[in-house]
Amino acid sequence: MKDTYDVIIVGSGLGGLVSANLLAKEGLRVCLLEKNQQFGGNLQTFSRDKVIFDTGVHYIGGLAQGQNLYRYFSYLGIMNALKLHPMDPEGFDIVTFNDDPQDYPYAQGYEAFSNTLLKQFPQESQAITTYIKTLKWVCSNFPLYNLEPKEAGYNMEVFQMGAKSFIDSLTENETLRAVLA
Repeated sequence: MKDTYDVIIVGSGLGGLVSANLLAKEGLRVCLLEKNQQFGGNLQTFSRDKVIFDTGVHYIGGLAQGQNLYRYFSYLGIMNALKLHPMDPEGFDIVTFNDDPQDYPYAQGYEAFSNTLLKQFPQESQAITTYIKTLKWVCSNFPLYNLEPKEAGYNMEVFQMGAKSFIDSLTENETLRAVLA
């Protein structure tokens, strides 16, 4: 007897694994094919000259209750199995420049991120406020960030916005432009 499938997915990287899981949860028969001996694509390690390279995910956001990845991972049934460690809320990433002794941390959350930027760039209040407001708008209109069903389709304007031209329109401050980029 031949196996029949509704969907065949070639490649078991993160996209293939998630797609297969989503389709199977919706009742489709899925065949997931992988050419390598191990599934996972770039979610695994490899070694070269006895040096191990970890190419997997190192950190991700959107995992607070109600946020997009929390909702995705809960739907996939993996959220409770993840061993997550919160990153520094005051600066999980720090932007530095060779000729500038100042560090520019990326604080978690819109309000904390905005407040940190305002302390470092008090004269750029308008630019920072507009940036944060627009960031929220983009996230609420971008299909993968906003999981609410849309009857009339997504706001296509969000796909027309270029980051560099938008940031450049906010401020002449080159350091702030670089931090926001």
